[in-house]
Amino acid sequence: MLQNPGTERGKLFSGADLMFLLAVSAAGFAVGLMGIRHYGYVGQDFVWNQWYVLGFPEKWSYALTNPPGFYWFGSLIRNHVGPDHWLEANALAYLILNTLALWIVYGLLWRCLSRTQLRYAAAAFATFVPFRVIHAVVLASDGFTLPIFAVAALFTFRLLGDPRSLLSWAGLSAGLLIGMFFKYTFAGLLPPIALVLGVAIWRRLPKGGRAPWIAVGILALALPSGALLIQARESAKANSYSSNGQWLPKGSPSVMRWSDMLAPKASDLRLLSAPDYLQGMLYGFRTYSYLGLLHVSSFTDVMNCFQPPPATVSPDWYPQTLDLKIRPRTRFSQALQTLSVRWCLLFSGLALVGTLYCIVRSGRWLALQDPAVADATVVLTALAIGFYSPIFLSLHRVTHPYTGGYFLPRLVLPAVLTFFCLGFVMLDDVCGCMERVKRSPGPLLFLASAYTLVACLLFVGFLA
Repeated sequence: MLQNPGTERGKLFSGADLMFLLAVSAAGFAVGLMGIRHYGYVGQDFVWNQWYVLGFPEKWSYALTNPPGFYWFGSLIRNHVGPDHWLEANALAYLILNTLALWIVYGLLWRCLSRTQLRYAAAAFATFVPFRVIHAVVLASDGFTLPIFAVAALFTFRLLGDPRSLLSWAGLSAGLLIGMFFKYTFAGLLPPIALVLGVAIWRRLPKGGRAPWIAVGILALALPSGALLIQARESAKANSYSSNGQWLPKGSPSVMRWSDMLAPKASDLRLLSAPDYLQGMLYGFRTYSYLGLLHVSSFTDVMNCFQPPPATVSPDWYPQTLDLKIRPRTRFSQALQTLSVRWCLLFSGLALVGTLYCIVRSGRWLALQDPAVADATVVLTALAIGFYSPIFLSLHRVTHPYTGGYFLPRLVLPAVLTFFCLGFVMLDDVCGCMERVKRSPGPLLFLASAYTLVACLLFVGFLA
Protein backbone atom coordinates (compact mmCIF):
# COMPACT_ATOMS: atom_id res chain seq x y z
CA MET A 1 0.00 0.00 0.00
CA LEU A 2 1.16 3.51 -0.77
CA GLN A 3 1.75 5.64 2.28
CA ASN A 4 0.41 9.19 2.43
CA PRO A 5 2.78 11.24 4.65
CA GLY A 6 0.36 14.16 4.91
CA THR A 7 -2.58 12.10 6.09
CA GLU A 8 -3.42 11.20 9.66
CA ARG A 9 -3.85 7.51 10.16
CA GLY A 10 -6.60 5.99 12.20
CA LYS A 11 -9.86 7.58 13.25
CA LEU A 12 -10.28 11.11 11.95
CA PHE A 13 -12.82 12.55 14.43
CA SER A 14 -12.82 11.78 18.14
CA GLY A 15 -16.06 11.54 20.09
CA ALA A 16 -15.63 15.11 21.33
CA ASP A 17 -14.93 16.26 17.78
CA LEU A 18 -18.14 14.67 16.53
CA MET A 19 -20.20 16.24 19.30
CA PHE A 20 -18.76 19.67 18.55
CA LEU A 21 -19.19 19.37 14.79
CA LEU A 22 -22.73 18.03 15.08
CA ALA A 23 -23.66 20.97 17.30
CA VAL A 24 -22.01 23.51 15.00
CA SER A 25 -23.49 21.94 11.87
CA ALA A 26 -26.97 21.83 13.40
CA ALA A 27 -26.71 25.46 14.48
CA GLY A 28 -25.59 26.49 10.99
CA PHE A 29 -28.48 24.54 9.48
CA ALA A 30 -30.89 26.29 11.84
CA VAL A 31 -29.57 29.72 10.79
CA GLY A 32 -30.15 28.68 7.18
CA LEU A 33 -33.72 27.66 7.98
CA MET A 34 -34.32 31.07 9.53
CA GLY A 35 -32.99 32.60 6.34
CA ILE A 36 -35.44 30.60 4.25
CA ARG A 37 -38.25 31.69 6.57
CA HIS A 38 -37.22 35.30 5.87
CA TYR A 39 -37.30 34.71 2.09
CA GLY A 40 -33.52 34.53 2.01
CA TYR A 41 -33.61 32.90 -1.42
CA VAL A 42 -34.51 36.32 -2.91
CA GLY A 43 -31.07 37.58 -3.83
CA GLN A 44 -29.28 39.30 -6.66
CA ASP A 45 -30.76 38.49 -10.11
CA PHE A 46 -33.65 36.65 -8.44
CA VAL A 47 -36.29 37.83 -10.90
CA TRP A 48 -34.26 36.70 -13.89
CA ASN A 49 -33.21 33.41 -12.30
CA GLN A 50 -36.77 32.57 -11.33
CA TRP A 51 -38.06 33.45 -14.80
CA TYR A 52 -35.58 31.15 -16.55
CA VAL A 53 -36.17 28.32 -14.08
CA LEU A 54 -39.93 28.54 -14.63
CA GLY A 55 -39.41 28.58 -18.40
CA PHE A 56 -36.79 25.84 -18.55
CA PRO A 57 -35.95 24.41 -21.05
CA GLU A 58 -37.94 26.49 -23.57
CA LYS A 59 -36.74 29.95 -22.39
CA TRP A 60 -33.20 28.92 -21.52
CA SER A 61 -30.31 29.01 -24.01
CA TYR A 62 -26.53 29.07 -24.04
CA ALA A 63 -26.76 32.83 -24.52
CA LEU A 64 -27.00 33.05 -20.69
CA THR A 65 -23.98 33.29 -18.40
CA ASN A 66 -24.80 30.03 -16.57
CA PRO A 67 -24.84 26.45 -17.87
CA PRO A 68 -28.16 24.56 -17.76
CA GLY A 69 -27.67 22.62 -14.50
CA PHE A 70 -28.93 25.29 -12.11
CA TYR A 71 -32.11 25.90 -14.16
CA TRP A 72 -32.71 22.17 -14.64
CA PHE A 73 -32.45 21.54 -10.90
CA GLY A 74 -34.91 24.33 -10.06
CA SER A 75 -37.31 23.09 -12.72
CA LEU A 76 -37.08 19.56 -11.31
CA ILE A 77 -37.93 20.81 -7.81
CA ARG A 78 -40.86 22.88 -9.07
CA ASN A 79 -42.29 20.02 -11.10
CA HIS A 80 -42.28 17.70 -8.08
CA VAL A 81 -43.24 20.17 -5.33
CA GLY A 82 -45.65 22.38 -7.24
CA PRO A 83 -45.84 26.14 -7.83
CA ASP A 84 -46.72 27.20 -4.27
CA HIS A 85 -43.66 26.16 -2.25
CA TRP A 86 -41.02 25.20 -4.79
CA LEU A 87 -38.77 28.13 -3.84
CA GLU A 88 -38.66 27.06 -0.20
CA ALA A 89 -38.05 23.43 -1.22
CA ASN A 90 -35.33 24.50 -3.63
CA ALA A 91 -33.60 26.58 -0.93
CA LEU A 92 -33.91 23.67 1.52
CA ALA A 93 -32.24 21.34 -0.99
CA TYR A 94 -29.39 23.86 -1.37
CA LEU A 95 -29.07 24.09 2.40
CA ILE A 96 -28.85 20.31 2.80
CA LEU A 97 -26.20 20.00 0.07
CA ASN A 98 -24.09 22.78 1.57
CA THR A 99 -24.38 21.35 5.09
CA LEU A 100 -23.16 17.97 3.83
CA ALA A 101 -20.33 19.68 1.95
CA LEU A 102 -19.18 21.28 5.21
CA TRP A 103 -18.46 17.83 6.59
CA ILE A 104 -15.98 17.25 3.78
CA VAL A 105 -14.46 20.63 4.63
CA TYR A 106 -14.27 19.62 8.30
CA GLY A 107 -12.42 16.43 7.36
CA LEU A 108 -9.89 18.30 5.25
CA LEU A 109 -9.38 20.90 7.99
CA TRP A 110 -8.68 18.15 10.49
CA ARG A 111 -5.94 16.91 8.17
CA CYS A 112 -4.52 20.42 7.70
CA LEU A 113 -4.55 21.44 11.37
CA SER A 114 -2.95 19.61 14.28
CA ARG A 115 -4.28 21.65 17.22
CA THR A 116 -7.77 21.07 18.55
CA GLN A 117 -8.48 24.73 19.34
CA LEU A 118 -7.69 25.82 15.79
CA ARG A 119 -9.65 22.93 14.31
CA TYR A 120 -12.73 23.95 16.25
CA ALA A 121 -12.24 27.64 15.49
CA ALA A 122 -11.78 27.04 11.74
CA ALA A 123 -14.80 24.71 11.57
CA ALA A 124 -17.06 27.19 13.37
CA PHE A 125 -15.82 30.06 11.23
CA ALA A 126 -16.42 28.16 7.99
CA THR A 127 -19.91 27.21 9.19
CA PHE A 128 -21.14 30.68 10.20
CA VAL A 129 -19.24 33.13 7.98
CA PRO A 130 -22.04 35.22 6.44
CA PHE A 131 -21.34 34.94 2.72
CA ARG A 132 -21.35 31.13 2.94
CA VAL A 133 -24.53 30.98 5.03
CA ILE A 134 -26.41 33.40 2.78
CA HIS A 135 -25.44 31.85 -0.53
CA ALA A 136 -26.33 28.39 0.67
CA VAL A 137 -30.00 29.27 0.07
CA VAL A 138 -30.12 32.12 -2.50
CA LEU A 139 -31.69 31.14 -5.82
CA ALA A 140 -28.53 31.13 -7.94
CA SER A 141 -25.95 28.69 -9.24
CA ASP A 142 -23.59 29.70 -6.40
CA GLY A 143 -25.39 27.32 -4.06
CA PHE A 144 -23.85 24.38 -5.92
CA THR A 145 -20.24 25.53 -5.90
CA LEU A 146 -19.18 24.48 -2.39
CA PRO A 147 -20.65 20.92 -2.64
CA ILE A 148 -19.01 20.26 -6.02
CA PHE A 149 -15.73 21.90 -4.97
CA ALA A 150 -15.68 19.81 -1.77
CA VAL A 151 -16.22 16.57 -3.71
CA ALA A 152 -13.42 17.47 -6.15
CA ALA A 153 -11.09 18.33 -3.24
CA LEU A 154 -11.92 15.06 -1.44
CA PHE A 155 -11.17 12.83 -4.43
CA THR A 156 -8.05 14.82 -5.30
CA PHE A 157 -6.83 14.34 -1.73
CA ARG A 158 -7.48 10.60 -1.91
CA LEU A 159 -5.66 10.32 -5.24
CA LEU A 160 -2.74 12.24 -3.83
CA GLY A 161 -2.36 9.42 -1.32
CA ASP A 162 -3.09 6.60 -3.76
CA PRO A 163 -3.05 7.46 -7.49
CA ARG A 164 -4.03 3.85 -8.29
CA SER A 165 -7.62 4.14 -7.08
CA LEU A 166 -9.99 3.75 -10.04
CA LEU A 167 -12.98 4.65 -7.87
CA SER A 168 -11.38 7.94 -6.85
CA TRP A 169 -10.54 8.79 -10.46
CA ALA A 170 -14.14 8.02 -11.43
CA GLY A 171 -15.49 10.11 -8.55
CA LEU A 172 -13.24 13.05 -9.42
CA SER A 173 -14.20 12.89 -13.10
CA ALA A 174 -17.92 12.66 -12.32
CA GLY A 175 -17.74 15.54 -9.83
CA LEU A 176 -15.95 17.82 -12.28
CA LEU A 177 -18.31 16.81 -15.09
CA ILE A 178 -21.33 17.76 -12.98
CA GLY A 179 -19.61 21.01 -12.04
CA MET A 180 -19.21 22.03 -15.68
CA PHE A 181 -22.98 21.96 -16.08
CA PHE A 182 -23.55 24.20 -13.05
CA LYS A 183 -20.76 26.80 -13.18
CA TYR A 184 -18.21 27.56 -15.87
CA THR A 185 -15.76 28.64 -13.15
CA PHE A 186 -15.05 24.97 -12.42
CA ALA A 187 -12.83 25.06 -15.50
CA GLY A 188 -10.27 26.68 -13.22
CA LEU A 189 -9.91 23.43 -11.25
CA LEU A 190 -8.60 21.41 -14.20
CA PRO A 191 -5.01 22.81 -14.38
CA PRO A 192 -4.18 22.58 -10.65
CA ILE A 193 -5.70 19.10 -10.35
CA ALA A 194 -3.69 17.93 -13.36
CA LEU A 195 -0.53 19.44 -11.86
CA VAL A 196 -0.95 18.06 -8.35
CA LEU A 197 -1.99 14.57 -9.44
CA GLY A 198 0.69 14.48 -12.13
CA VAL A 199 3.29 15.10 -9.43
CA ALA A 200 1.66 12.44 -7.23
CA ILE A 201 1.83 9.82 -9.99
CA TRP A 202 5.44 10.70 -10.74
CA ARG A 203 6.56 10.49 -7.11
CA ARG A 204 4.44 7.77 -5.61
CA LEU A 205 4.36 5.17 -8.35
CA PRO A 206 7.28 3.07 -9.55
CA LYS A 207 8.83 4.03 -12.87
CA GLY A 208 7.36 1.12 -14.80
CA GLY A 209 3.85 1.60 -13.42
CA ARG A 210 3.27 5.27 -14.20
CA ALA A 211 2.10 5.16 -17.82
CA PRO A 212 -1.25 3.35 -17.23
CA TRP A 213 -2.24 5.77 -14.49
CA ILE A 214 -1.19 8.79 -16.49
CA ALA A 215 -3.56 7.51 -19.18
CA VAL A 216 -6.32 7.01 -16.60
CA GLY A 217 -5.78 10.57 -15.34
CA ILE A 218 -5.92 12.01 -18.86
CA LEU A 219 -9.16 10.18 -19.57
CA ALA A 220 -10.69 11.23 -16.23
CA LEU A 221 -10.00 14.91 -16.89
CA ALA A 222 -10.84 14.69 -20.60
CA LEU A 223 -14.53 14.05 -19.87
CA PRO A 224 -15.22 17.34 -17.97
CA SER A 225 -12.85 19.18 -20.34
CA GLY A 226 -14.87 17.94 -23.33
CA ALA A 227 -18.13 19.00 -21.70
CA LEU A 228 -16.68 22.47 -21.12
CA LEU A 229 -15.50 22.81 -24.72
CA ILE A 230 -18.85 21.70 -26.12
CA GLN A 231 -20.68 24.24 -23.98
CA ALA A 232 -18.21 26.98 -24.94
CA ARG A 233 -18.92 26.24 -28.60
CA GLU A 234 -22.68 26.35 -28.01
CA SER A 235 -22.29 29.63 -26.13
CA ALA A 236 -20.34 31.15 -29.01
CA LYS A 237 -22.99 29.96 -31.48
CA ALA A 238 -25.69 31.67 -29.45
CA ASN A 239 -23.84 35.01 -29.81
CA SER A 240 -24.12 35.12 -26.07
CA TYR A 241 -23.83 37.92 -23.53
CA SER A 242 -21.16 35.87 -21.81
CA SER A 243 -18.98 35.78 -24.92
CA ASN A 244 -19.64 39.30 -26.21
CA GLY A 245 -21.27 42.04 -24.12
CA GLN A 246 -19.60 40.97 -20.91
CA TRP A 247 -16.11 41.81 -22.19
CA LEU A 248 -14.52 45.15 -23.00
CA PRO A 249 -13.67 45.77 -26.67
CA LYS A 250 -10.04 45.20 -27.53
CA GLY A 251 -7.91 48.21 -26.58
CA SER A 252 -10.51 49.75 -24.26
CA PRO A 253 -9.25 51.01 -20.87
CA SER A 254 -10.08 48.80 -17.89
CA VAL A 255 -13.01 49.80 -15.72
CA MET A 256 -11.50 47.99 -12.73
CA ARG A 257 -7.75 48.50 -12.95
CA TRP A 258 -5.09 46.32 -11.35
CA SER A 259 -4.46 49.11 -8.83
CA ASP A 260 -8.16 49.00 -7.90
CA MET A 261 -7.90 45.25 -7.40
CA LEU A 262 -4.65 44.98 -5.47
CA ALA A 263 -4.36 48.14 -3.36
CA PRO A 264 -6.72 49.54 -0.69
CA LYS A 265 -8.08 53.09 -0.95
CA ALA A 266 -8.61 55.79 1.64
CA SER A 267 -12.33 55.63 0.87
CA ASP A 268 -12.37 52.02 2.17
CA LEU A 269 -12.58 53.47 5.68
CA ARG A 270 -16.23 54.28 4.94
CA LEU A 271 -16.87 50.55 4.57
CA LEU A 272 -16.24 50.14 8.29
CA SER A 273 -19.76 51.48 8.86
CA ALA A 274 -21.09 48.34 7.09
CA PRO A 275 -23.12 49.93 4.26
CA ASP A 276 -25.40 47.64 2.27
CA TYR A 277 -25.18 47.07 -1.47
CA LEU A 278 -27.98 49.37 -2.64
CA GLN A 279 -28.20 52.24 -0.17
CA GLY A 280 -24.44 52.21 0.41
CA MET A 281 -23.85 52.39 -3.36
CA LEU A 282 -21.22 49.66 -3.25
CA TYR A 283 -21.59 49.34 -7.01
CA GLY A 284 -20.28 52.89 -7.58
CA PHE A 285 -17.55 53.34 -10.18
CA ARG A 286 -14.19 52.98 -8.37
CA THR A 287 -15.78 54.15 -5.14
CA TYR A 288 -13.96 51.48 -3.15
CA SER A 289 -11.14 49.02 -3.73
CA TYR A 290 -11.81 45.40 -4.66
CA LEU A 291 -10.23 44.24 -1.40
CA GLY A 292 -12.49 46.52 0.63
CA LEU A 293 -15.62 45.44 -1.24
CA LEU A 294 -14.71 41.77 -0.85
CA HIS A 295 -14.19 42.23 2.88
CA VAL A 296 -17.46 44.04 3.63
CA SER A 297 -19.49 41.63 1.49
CA SER A 298 -17.91 38.63 3.22
CA PHE A 299 -18.74 39.67 6.78
CA THR A 300 -22.09 41.42 6.49
CA ASP A 301 -25.47 40.65 4.97
CA VAL A 302 -24.57 43.05 2.19
CA MET A 303 -27.73 42.39 0.11
CA ASN A 304 -29.93 42.13 3.26
CA CYS A 305 -31.12 38.69 2.14
CA PHE A 306 -31.47 37.35 5.69
CA GLN A 307 -33.01 40.47 7.21
CA PRO A 308 -36.71 40.21 8.20
CA PRO A 309 -39.01 41.04 5.26
CA PRO A 310 -41.52 43.90 5.30
CA ALA A 311 -44.57 43.42 7.51
CA THR A 312 -46.94 43.25 4.54
CA VAL A 313 -45.97 41.04 1.62
CA SER A 314 -48.08 40.72 -1.52
CA PRO A 315 -49.43 37.22 -2.20
CA ASP A 316 -48.52 37.67 -5.87
CA TRP A 317 -44.97 36.52 -6.40
CA TYR A 318 -43.79 39.12 -8.89
CA PRO A 319 -44.61 42.25 -6.84
CA GLN A 320 -43.55 40.34 -3.72
CA THR A 321 -40.03 39.89 -5.05
CA LEU A 322 -39.87 43.57 -5.94
CA ASP A 323 -41.02 44.52 -2.45
CA LEU A 324 -38.27 42.39 -0.93
CA LYS A 325 -35.48 44.04 -2.89
CA ILE A 326 -34.85 46.69 -0.24
CA ARG A 327 -35.10 45.46 3.34
CA PRO A 328 -34.26 47.89 6.11
CA ARG A 329 -31.91 46.60 8.78
CA THR A 330 -32.96 47.00 12.37
CA ARG A 331 -30.79 49.24 14.52
CA PHE A 332 -29.55 46.18 16.39
CA SER A 333 -28.64 44.34 13.18
CA GLN A 334 -26.82 47.38 11.82
CA ALA A 335 -24.82 47.67 15.03
CA LEU A 336 -23.83 43.99 14.87
CA GLN A 337 -22.85 44.22 11.21
CA THR A 338 -20.79 47.35 11.83
CA LEU A 339 -18.94 45.56 14.61
CA SER A 340 -18.56 42.47 12.41
CA VAL A 341 -16.94 44.29 9.51
CA ARG A 342 -14.44 45.88 11.93
CA TRP A 343 -13.84 42.83 14.10
CA CYS A 344 -13.12 40.64 11.06
CA LEU A 345 -10.40 42.83 9.59
CA LEU A 346 -8.04 40.43 11.36
CA PHE A 347 -9.53 37.45 9.51
CA SER A 348 -9.15 39.16 6.13
CA GLY A 349 -5.53 39.94 6.98
CA LEU A 350 -4.94 36.35 8.06
CA ALA A 351 -6.60 35.06 4.89
CA LEU A 352 -4.36 37.20 2.68
CA VAL A 353 -1.12 36.36 4.48
CA GLY A 354 -2.11 32.74 5.11
CA THR A 355 -2.96 32.14 1.46
CA LEU A 356 0.37 33.57 0.29
CA TYR A 357 2.12 31.48 2.94
CA CYS A 358 0.36 28.28 1.84
CA ILE A 359 1.08 29.03 -1.82
CA VAL A 360 4.79 29.18 -1.00
CA ARG A 361 4.63 26.03 1.14
CA SER A 362 2.61 24.15 -1.48
CA GLY A 363 5.08 25.30 -4.14
CA ARG A 364 7.88 23.82 -2.04
CA TRP A 365 5.91 20.59 -1.79
CA LEU A 366 5.50 20.45 -5.57
CA ALA A 367 9.11 21.39 -6.35
CA LEU A 368 11.06 19.89 -3.43
CA GLN A 369 8.66 17.34 -1.89
CA ASP A 370 8.57 19.20 1.44
CA PRO A 371 7.35 16.53 3.91
CA ALA A 372 6.23 19.13 6.46
CA VAL A 373 3.26 20.22 4.32
CA ALA A 374 0.03 18.26 4.73
CA ASP A 375 -1.45 16.83 1.54
CA ALA A 376 -4.79 18.41 2.39
CA THR A 377 -3.16 21.85 2.54
CA VAL A 378 -1.67 21.37 -0.92
CA VAL A 379 -5.02 20.25 -2.33
CA LEU A 380 -7.06 23.06 -0.78
CA THR A 381 -4.54 25.73 -1.78
CA ALA A 382 -4.21 24.54 -5.37
CA LEU A 383 -7.95 24.10 -5.95
CA ALA A 384 -8.85 27.42 -4.31
CA ILE A 385 -6.37 29.31 -6.47
CA GLY A 386 -7.67 27.48 -9.54
CA PHE A 387 -11.30 28.29 -8.81
CA TYR A 388 -10.51 31.91 -7.95
CA SER A 389 -8.34 32.67 -10.97
CA PRO A 390 -10.95 32.77 -13.79
CA ILE A 391 -12.93 35.49 -12.00
CA PHE A 392 -10.04 37.47 -10.51
CA LEU A 393 -7.96 37.51 -13.69
CA SER A 394 -10.99 38.66 -15.69
CA LEU A 395 -12.01 41.61 -13.50
CA HIS A 396 -9.92 44.13 -15.45
CA ARG A 397 -11.51 42.96 -18.72
CA VAL A 398 -15.17 43.00 -17.65
CA THR A 399 -17.43 45.75 -19.03
CA HIS A 400 -19.38 46.38 -15.80
CA PRO A 401 -17.42 44.89 -12.87
CA TYR A 402 -18.97 47.24 -10.29
CA THR A 403 -22.64 47.41 -11.31
CA GLY A 404 -22.56 43.70 -12.12
CA GLY A 405 -21.33 42.87 -8.62
CA TYR A 406 -18.29 40.92 -9.79
CA PHE A 407 -16.55 41.80 -6.54
CA LEU A 408 -19.05 39.78 -4.49
CA PRO A 409 -17.58 36.63 -2.88
CA ARG A 410 -20.53 34.54 -4.06
CA LEU A 411 -18.87 34.19 -7.49
CA VAL A 412 -15.83 32.51 -5.93
CA LEU A 413 -17.44 31.20 -2.74
CA PRO A 414 -15.46 27.97 -2.16
CA ALA A 415 -12.18 29.71 -2.96
CA VAL A 416 -12.73 32.61 -0.56
CA LEU A 417 -13.93 30.20 2.15
CA THR A 418 -10.72 28.20 1.67
CA PHE A 419 -8.59 31.35 1.87
CA PHE A 420 -10.04 32.13 5.29
CA CYS A 421 -9.31 28.56 6.40
CA LEU A 422 -5.71 28.84 5.20
CA GLY A 423 -5.26 31.67 7.69
CA PHE A 424 -5.85 29.10 10.45
CA VAL A 425 -3.36 26.74 8.78
CA MET A 426 -0.70 29.46 9.02
CA LEU A 427 -1.55 30.01 12.70
CA ASP A 428 -1.12 26.27 13.27
CA ASP A 429 2.38 26.45 11.80
CA VAL A 430 3.16 29.51 13.92
CA CYS A 431 2.23 27.49 17.01
CA GLY A 432 4.55 24.72 15.85
CA CYS A 433 7.40 27.22 15.50
CA MET A 434 6.72 28.52 19.01
CA GLU A 435 6.94 25.01 20.41
CA ARG A 436 10.23 24.39 18.65
CA VAL A 437 11.76 27.43 20.37
CA LYS A 438 10.37 26.27 23.73
CA ARG A 439 7.57 28.82 23.96
CA SER A 440 4.03 27.85 24.80
CA PRO A 441 1.41 28.56 22.08
CA GLY A 442 -1.36 28.36 24.67
CA PRO A 443 -2.10 32.12 24.84
CA LEU A 444 -2.20 32.39 21.05
CA LEU A 445 -4.55 29.39 20.79
CA PHE A 446 -6.84 30.84 23.45
CA LEU A 447 -6.88 34.25 21.77
CA ALA A 448 -7.61 32.76 18.32
CA SER A 449 -10.44 30.61 19.71
CA ALA A 450 -12.02 33.43 21.72
CA TYR A 451 -11.71 35.92 18.87
CA THR A 452 -13.38 33.46 16.46
CA LEU A 453 -16.14 32.71 18.96
CA VAL A 454 -17.01 36.41 19.20
CA ALA A 455 -17.06 36.66 15.38
CA CYS A 456 -19.41 33.66 15.09
CA LEU A 457 -21.76 35.11 17.70
CA LEU A 458 -21.86 38.36 15.73
CA PHE A 459 -22.67 36.45 12.54
CA VAL A 460 -25.51 34.50 14.14
CA GLY A 461 -26.78 37.67 15.78
CA PHE A 462 -27.59 39.47 12.54
CA LEU A 463 -28.29 36.43 10.35
CA ALA A 464 -30.81 34.74 12.63
